[in-house]
Amino acid sequence: MKIPSDEIPQADVIEDVIKTVICIAKGGETFQDIAKAIGKVERQGRYYRKAAEIVGFVATPTRNHSVLTPLGKQLVKSNPTLTNPLFLQGVLSARIFQRIIPFLELYKTDGVTREEIVDFIISVADISGDSTAPRRFSSVVSWLDTLRIIEKKNESYFLSTTLINKKIPLLQFTEIDEPILPRSSNLNEYKTVEMRTAKAHDTIISYRDLAATERADNAHRKLVNLVATRVKATGAIPRYNQLIDLATRHQDDDYIFEMKSLTETNVKSQVRNGLSQLFEYRYLQNLPDAKLILVVETPLPSKTKWMVDYMEEDRDVLLVWDGDDQLYGTNETREKLAFLNLQP
Repeated sequence: MKIPSDEIPQADVIEDVIKTVICIAKGGETFQDIAKAIGKVERQGRYYRKAAEIVGFVATPTRNHSVLTPLGKQLVKSNPTLTNPLFLQGVLSARIFQRIIPFLELYKTDGVTREEIVDFIISVADISGDSTAPRRFSSVVSWLDTLRIIEKKNESYFLSTTLINKKIPLLQFTEIDEPILPRSSNLNEYKTVEMRTAKAHDTIISYRDLAATERADNAHRKLVNLVATRVKATGAIPRYNQLIDLATRHQDDDYIFEMKSLTETNVKSQVRNGLSQLFEYRYLQNLPDAKLILVVETPLPSKTKWMVDYMEEDRDVLLVWDGDDQLYGTNETREKLAFLNLQP
């Protein structure tokens, strides 16, 4: 599953992408308007309009007539600068950057050179016959550097997890068929996830709708935020997609979390739904060794306490519960999830 060449920005100066958004907000519609606003030739006006489209702030529904997307309108209303978290959110939602972030994570100890980043882009992008490819690669690395998503030490670049965690509550992976925690930079891994999600299309639709409903619930959001805060404190990046509530990689181990709110009457059904979702998500994401964690908003009632042993002893799924804005777990769970600082 290679990324189409036209999804890779060909705009070197990322500040001018902001100017492009502002130009359209002020009534500019055409690439000629954009070129004039950023002080470049008309051809560059096309490049910068396309870059603003790639990161989700601009749409061009009809020929040479551009408008702001809802995200673009939010950016303009808040603070249209490079330091605005909305801008970073938009950039990191582009598929090319969603590939690069996990790639950089794989080499967080030794870092990667500029050439290795370019080689990776070549491996994941469909650039056959594209004479402008080298310029696109230069733009991508320049954006990473300007936004300080990467830090240079000697001749190697390292992912700045601190900046990402400071600016973004959770890193969103926008496509369900994109690996959320790839274990390699090999395209075969991406193809496997794409194939599995395609075959499970009908099930995924129902899970996606369920996830959207649950995420509107305050208790659900609270659980996500509690876990995400603990994950960030370790320097790992919490992430999610349309199905998975939260996932992360900590010290080379993968974790998938499913959050469930509970009432007195739905405990069994919620636990059972959570278990099935966790196993299916792990399969769809091709992460057979990922540790599965079910997070619920209250301790299980006494009548269903047997389910704790069932989950942890029989299914090897860890249970975490909230209590007064704290996270709790059994002795075994606290040991296996020491990085979350669970209470007894």
